[in-house]
Amino acid sequence: MLDPDLKTLADEEALPHIYPSKGSGTKLCLWWPKQREWLPQMKLSETYIPWTSEWLGYFEDWLATGAWSGGGEHPRMRVKRWA
Repeated sequence: MLDPDLKTLADEEALPHIYPSKGSGTKLCLWWPKQREWLPQMKLSETYIPWTSEWLGYFEDWLATGAWSGGGEHPRMRVKRWA
């Protein structure tokens, strides 16, 4: 388990700038796959780790202000329709 839980910190409010997930934990939106901003040969120490730190800074600002100032595109959950 990862502590503190981001949803708990947000008083169960919908979190900004995350990917929808059915499992446990939170999937942060750190990069946009369609733009190919990350490739497998890139070092995690130069991508995911600093991007996560930056995301957490914007998250703390969002907790204080209610506005997401990190920019980017917010992923939306796709609704699957069954025929």
